[in-house]
Amino acid sequence: MMSPTLGWPVSLSSLRQRLRRFAGSRVHVGSLEYFLADTCNLRCGNCAASSPFLREPNFPDFDGFVRALEHLAPVLRADQIKLLGGEPLLNKDICRFIRAARQSKIFGSIRVTTNGLLLSKTKEEFWEIADVVELSVYPATQAMFTAELLDSFRQRAAKHGNRLEVNLHSSFMRAISDTRIPDPAMDQKTFDDCAEAHAWGCHLLYEGRLYRCSRVPTLDRYLRQIGAEHDSFTEDDGIVLDGRAGLAVEIDRYLSSGTPLKACSFCFGTSGAVEAHRQMPLRFVRSRPKNVDVDAVS
Repeated sequence: MMSPTLGWPVSLSSLRQRLRRFAGSRVHVGSLEYFLADTCNLRCGNCAASSPFLREPNFPDFDGFVRALEHLAPVLRADQIKLLGGEPLLNKDICRFIRAARQSKIFGSIRVTTNGLLLSKTKEEFWEIADVVELSVYPATQAMFTAELLDSFRQRAAKHGNRLEVNLHSSFMRAISDTRIPDPAMDQKTFDDCAEAHAWGCHLLYEGRLYRCSRVPTLDRYLRQIGAEHDSFTEDDGIVLDGRAGLAVEIDRYLSSGTPLKACSFCFGTSGAVEAHRQMPLRFVRSRPKNVDVDAVS
C-alpha cells in the first residue's frame, strides 16, 4: 500500500512497526550502534565499516558520548546498544562507556560485538557489565577459538548472569563503492531494499548526531582518504542531538523517511554481492587503490 505521509510503498506490518516505534514522547528502536574504534586488528575484505583502510582509531570522546545520551534519554528508547567498530576492545575505556550507557537508562541491554582476539585480556569488570558478548569468528581465526577457550568465555559471562554468543561468518556482503553510483534511480532502489534502513535497525550514534545507517561516517572518511569526490555525509545525513523541543518527532520522521541518504550514492545497501570471507594482504590495504581486485594483489 502507499503511505500518504511518507510517499512510498509500505506494508501493513511496516506501518504497525512505525506506530509501535513512536509512543508517547519517545521513539522506540530495536538497536543503536556506537563505534568505540574505527580501526581493527583484522583486515576483512568487504568490511562495511572500511576499518582496514582507516588510518586513525578515532576513539570517541567520552564526555561527548555522555552529552549525546543526555539528549537522547527524554526522546528515545532502544532494545539494545551495540558497542562495536572496528574492534571495540582496542578502546581501553570500554568499561567506562558501558557504565555510562547503563546509567542513561535508554537501553534494554548492552551488547559488545568483537572479533575476540583481545577477549582473553579483558578484565573481570567487562564480563560483569556487558549483557551480551557477541564473538564474530572468521575462517582465518576459527582455529584460534578452541572448544576449551570458548567454554572459558562462556563461564566468565555466566558467572555474572550474562552470555556469550558465537557467530561464524564465512562470507561478507559487498557494502560500499569507491565510485559514485551513476543512476539516482538505483540509489532509491538500493535504499528501498535495504534491510539496514528498514528492518535491522542499525542506527548509529556518532559525535552528537543520530544516523539512520551505521555506514555513513566511516564511508565519508574512507572516500575522503582515497580522494573520491563526494558530499559530506557526516554533516548532511544525520540529525543533530540537543535539547530542542520536538526532537522526538524529528527523529521519528527521519527514521521513517522514504528519501535515500546522500551516502546511498556510494553504497550497495544489503543488495551487494556476497563473497567468501578473506583477509586482505597488508600491501593492498596500505596502498588503498581504487578499482583494484584484491585477488590480484599477493
